[in-house]
Amino acid sequence: MNYIKKGVKLKLNFRSGSAFASNKAKKYLSSIAPSDVQSITVIRHAAIGDFMNIRPFLIELREFFPNAKITLSVIKHYMYGIPEDLIDEVHIMSRYASDDLRKKTGLLARIKEARALPPQDIIFDLTDSTITLLLVALSKAKLKIGYPYRAIRRFFFDVATWRSDFVVEAQSVLHMLNILGAKTRTPLYYGYEKKYSKTDEKRIVYFAGASVENKCWEKEKFKSLIEKMSDKYPNYNHIILQGIGENEKFLEIYDPLKERKNVILQEVMPIEDVMQFLANSRCLVSNDTGVRNMGIALEIPTIGVFFNIPPFRYWPREDKHDCVFNIEYEQPKVDDVYIATKNLIDKLYAK
Repeated sequence: MNYIKKGVKLKLNFRSGSAFASNKAKKYLSSIAPSDVQSITVIRHAAIGDFMNIRPFLIELREFFPNAKITLSVIKHYMYGIPEDLIDEVHIMSRYASDDLRKKTGLLARIKEARALPPQDIIFDLTDSTITLLLVALSKAKLKIGYPYRAIRRFFFDVATWRSDFVVEAQSVLHMLNILGAKTRTPLYYGYEKKYSKTDEKRIVYFAGASVENKCWEKEKFKSLIEKMSDKYPNYNHIILQGIGENEKFLEIYDPLKERKNVILQEVMPIEDVMQFLANSRCLVSNDTGVRNMGIALEIPTIGVFFNIPPFRYWPREDKHDCVFNIEYEQPKVDDVYIATKNLIDKLYAK
């Protein structure tokens, strides 16, 4: 995809104010070709949805630096869904001292974990937290790339690109490669088509959970939506997908609808089974959560229900994805989500 001639050296090319690069970075890059890079660490201290978001970055990274060993630095308590198929090694940092999430690790312990990372040619910080800045500061990397949110970041990074709240995050992180000259593809490519081959089944999946309660659309509204959708599309199965949390059984949604033959409660499954189940589905309706990012990575149509925060950073601008929100960023009405879902189904599957 990148069409780089063998041995051609790297060169930064950007307009003033659109990014930052130190003289050290310019000098280093002018002395190497992508094929010279032997070791890269990508820092992503986050949960499963964020691992899904960086799959396009890791795929493009491997293509642009074909000889590099890629290490992913993660947080110990958020290792569910690591993209092991796209990396070579895992480096682990700890936010908490034990299974007791009320007790954080001490500075000395974090320093020890940071220093366990071997010297690298390049390090990419895709998280930008206190812990990741410590890791960047202590790492022995020839080039450090991150985000310049505040001027002090220039003490940590050699190259920095802006992260816009109005560009989908999976695209925004690719800017760290674009500044190096990488010709990344569009639309975003997640690389799941072989692992989860699709069998088209006439079903719509609904997931009513989220990482925090204030991201959850009211369960009564989800119930009303599924009721309307099951009436409109009687030949579809309408699946209420349970989550792993105690508050994600969703019986208050399912019980009033359980007499309907086309409304089904799907109990908790292993992640691999969930991924295949979603891959075989025609649409996913969900809050802003990791399950929705799984659907996006599997390249199935999605409807995102957003409020409290704008959706643009989490909304791939493709015909198969839509987000329902209003300019007050209040909870959308049932009819608004129903119309958006109906329009998507009819547009993509009408015959």
